[in-house]
Amino acid sequence: MTGNITLIARTVPNSREVTTTSRGLTEADTSELARLFLEAYGSKISRTPEDAERMIHGAFNGDFGPFLQQQSQVIEDEEGTPVAAAVVLERRLDKNLPDVPYLFELFTASSHRRRGYAEQLVRQVMASLHENGYEEVCVRIPEDNAAALALYLTLDFNRWAPEQDEL
Repeated sequence: MTGNITLIARTVPNSREVTTTSRGLTEADTSELARLFLEAYGSKISRTPEDAERMIHGAFNGDFGPFLQQQSQVIEDEEGTPVAAAVVLERRLDKNLPDVPYLFELFTASSHRRRGYAEQLVRQVMASLHENGYEEVCVRIPEDNAAALALYLTLDFNRWAPEQDEL
């Protein structure tokens, strides 16, 4: 069994060209996001479509922390079907995390991976948070998720520990 690690980064303006358009998430996206979430993660995280929909709906309702609609983004394909999404909270309701905005979920359809969507979404999230006065953002990932770790390290995230906030 593996544990999780928390990563934190300073928010910054997006210095890269936006190559794919995204839009803000709305509650009307709940069913499609649940479908995308299941496609991206399979049964590793959510056992049923209903579980996935409850989790997404809970994020919109603030069950995990205040939802940041403006910073939460979705990328759609040519038919308007969501293929990648980032769900952002103002902070995660968890005393073991820093009191900064939290990237709650970042997921991409398996059919649309390796296109840079995850990186683009994180860059947009960081830029939007920066524009709205937030100085940092954090994320928690499984420590054995090499692809996620590589992405976040590329974007200047660093490992966070609670002792860091006490300095």
